[in-house]
This record gives sequence, structure tokens and C-alpha cells, in this order.
Amino acid sequence: AAEQHIEAVSFFEQMLQTMPEDRVSLEVLSQSYEQAGEADKACDLLLRLARVIERERDVEAATLLRQRLAMYTGKADADKGLELLTRFLASVQPTAVPAPAKETAGTANTITADALQLITGPAERRAIVTQELDFAWLLYEQGLLSEDQYASVVSDITDLSASATPQPVSVLHLYHDRQLPNIDRVIAFAAEKSGVPLLPLTSFEPQAAAYGLFPLDYLVIKGVVPFELMSHDLLVATLNPLNEKLREELEKLTGRRCHFYLVQPTDFDATVEKIRKLTQAPEPPKRK
Repeated sequence: AAEQHIEAVSFFEQMLQTMPEDRVSLEVLSQSYEQAGEADKACDLLLRLARVIERERDVEAATLLRQRLAMYTGKADADKGLELLTRFLASVQPTAVPAPAKETAGTANTITADALQLITGPAERRAIVTQELDFAWLLYEQGLLSEDQYASVVSDITDLSASATPQPVSVLHLYHDRQLPNIDRVIAFAAEKSGVPLLPLTSFEPQAAAYGLFPLDYLVIKGVVPFELMSHDLLVATLNPLNEKLREELEKLTGRRCHFYLVQPTDFDATVEKIRKLTQAPEPPKRK
């Protein structure tokens, strides 16, 4: 667990090196340091986060962050952050302060029902195939798939979508299963093209509050793992970061903003198996 924590912290620290004002990384890292009892490091990140939020004039986020900073009154960075946010909130007209955020999605049962509908019928499965084949076509154009390989991928993806047993309808996962060449180049291309970083998913302990929003079959077929709930946002690992329709679908289902991260097929499988063990009762022993 300690090794996983170190790897997760290292990932978001690297993110901040390339994107110093990335709010997700600042938020996640500050929480990690809080949990580790490293208050000074947490306050430094919270001050940086306060400056970004103030610059973006996000009233709701400023209100919530001020409450967190108040727990560290007396620490220099916390006091600076509190002063900054208090001054910002005082400058905002009362009419500009938003009402408390409301969930735009339905209850957990409604989300489950809606999600299952999106993977059940022939038309829904065809839509999933179409989105994945857009990815395959890009790989063909980049020379990462030959004409024969592209034709094989089209056939295999179509077959997977018709399977009675839930399986990832995913070009990237197919690369792994069929041991197609160039998977490292494919992953690098997907990350660069989408601007979505590659996440070491097995370094994170998936939160039930995140993955539990969806039925497991939906996660498997769609190739996604919501792994952490952060304030009102959802952190999601995906096998296809180029699929903007999937991002829109998740946000519509949950009423939350989703932040995507690219995941290796092996990490995806390992995390799904972990979730399966956590959410399903063990099978009764077979009679001899």
C-alpha cells in the first residue's frame, strides 16, 4: 500500500512539472499529503490551488477550499490562502454566488439502469463499435496498423460487441489480447493525440464511491474505470482517450465533470478483477 501511495504521488508530481496549475493534480496531491500527515506540503499545494481558483474566479471552489484551509490556521501558506480567498469572495457580488450544486443525474439506481441500456441493444453495441473503429482508422492512417491488421481489427471488434459475455470492446485491449505489434507506439500516439496522460492505475486504490456509480458490465464493455471521486469531479481511467462521446456520456450519466487518464490493458484488467472481487459475493463451492 505504501509503495502504491508513493507511485500515485509521483505520477501527480510529474503532472505538475508539465502543468503547474493543473487543478486536479493540486487537489489530489494535497489530499494525499493530508492523509500522510504532511501538513506543510499539503498547505503549499492548497495555496497554489487557491491562486489558480482565484484567477479562474471559481466562487464555488473558493468557498470549499477556504473551509479546508481554515483547518490549518496558523500555518503561513494556509493563512496566505485564506486571506486570498476571503478577499476574493468579499469582492464577488452576492448575486454572482451560485446556489449549492445540484446533482443533474438521477439516483444510483437510475444511473445503473441508464448505463445498462447503453450496452444492451444492437444499436447501442454498434455505436460502441463505431467509436472504437474511429480509433482503429487513425492507427491505420498513422501506419500503426497494416491494411490486413485493420480488417482483422474491424472483424474482431464486431465479434466482441456481439459476445454474450461482457468483454472490452476496445482496440487497445485487442492489441494486447492478439499480441499485435507496436502497442507501445499506439499508447504513445493515443496519449499525444488526446493530450491525456498515461496513468499507472494499479498504483491507485479504486474508490467504491467512484466505480460503484456504474454496473461492472458497463465498465468492462466501455473500457473505463472511474477510480476516484474528488469534490464534485470524477477521475476516470480509459482504454480510449480519443472517445469524446464516452466522456460526454459519463458526465451526463453522473452529473459530474470527468477527467480522463489513459490506462494500459494489463492495468485495466487487474483493476477490474479487483473491483469484481470487492463487489461480488464469492461463488458457492461446487458439489463434488
